[in-house]
Amino acid sequence: MKILFCLGSFTHGGAERVISNLVDSFSKEHDISIILTKKSEISYPLPSLNLNYLDEDKKITNFIFKNIYRLKKLNKLIKEIQPDIIITFLPEPSYRVLFLKPFNKIPIIVSVRNDPKIEYHSKLNHLVMKILYRRADGFVFQTEEARKYFSKSIRDKSTIILNPLSKDFIIDEYLGEREKKIVNVGRLVPQKNHKLLIKAFSKLPKKFNEYKLLIYGVGPLHDELFEYIKSLDLENKVILMGEVSNIQEEIRNASLFVLSSDYEGLPNSLIEAMALGLPVISTNCPCGGPDILIKNQENGILVSTNDAKELSDNIKKILENSHLAAKLGKEARNIIVQTHPDKINKQWLDYIEKILKKKAGKM
Repeated sequence: MKILFCLGSFTHGGAERVISNLVDSFSKEHDISIILTKKSEISYPLPSLNLNYLDEDKKITNFIFKNIYRLKKLNKLIKEIQPDIIITFLPEPSYRVLFLKPFNKIPIIVSVRNDPKIEYHSKLNHLVMKILYRRADGFVFQTEEARKYFSKSIRDKSTIILNPLSKDFIIDEYLGEREKKIVNVGRLVPQKNHKLLIKAFSKLPKKFNEYKLLIYGVGPLHDELFEYIKSLDLENKVILMGEVSNIQEEIRNASLFVLSSDYEGLPNSLIEAMALGLPVISTNCPCGGPDILIKNQENGILVSTNDAKELSDNIKKILENSHLAAKLGKEARNIIVQTHPDKINKQWLDYIEKILKKKAGKM
């Protein structure tokens, strides 16, 4: 089977990590191609495959001309690759593929990765989505909350599939003494609301002065966050760690993982922290991803979005109760069964085959 994935780029992000895992599995038995909008850094491992770019060597600045060029290049590549099915991630690449569907008739699956209330909040984006998404043959959602945003016609041809856990995080449980550090992993962008986490950390009582907050990730808010840390006189306590290649080794001995996002799809970093056996706290943010992963007070703790006091109180609760921390971490590791890559990859393949059979039946 020839499978074509289309997305914007392959820099750090949840969609990119999911595709990396899927491609690693699918490429063993299927012919995989990828079309990226922009030529940029490849942040996740990819096997040797057919990798193409729409913007390669073209410096077109006019918005209309640029998108005409992209559509022509995309159409040309689709005809050359001749995939059996196309899987698109994120709105913009999906719009292009769906716009061209009348010219190639290839089945298309759209994967919705984030909170649709945010993704399609503008009137123009919402209108384009309503017009073009009706052309898709199937949809993959991460949560029921995300699926409910869409029309009944879209819901009826959709499925829910969780993100696959990277095999790098399926390792032995850490049994050593935990270091006095709280960790967070995520791009330094407004969505992740790192200021909330930093503010909550600053409210911890003095008896926790030995703890440090380590934030892993890069992004446009680096300088702003650094200045915020300085304004709270926390330069030696809150550290922006940047990117690391062995994040699982960096964080597996931490005392606590905290996700402070305003909204998420299904956060990979939270899944990975739980798989490592870390006690976790997450904001119970839309569109329902953390709520799917965490059974509150059983395998982690859910807190309100944008509430620094509640977050700080729960950080304190875990740090001062080693028995609770151990219980939460032990239960959290059960996420491995729920998101094991073999299980998730099979769900994807089963759904792809279902769409292809349904399409063949109509022909």
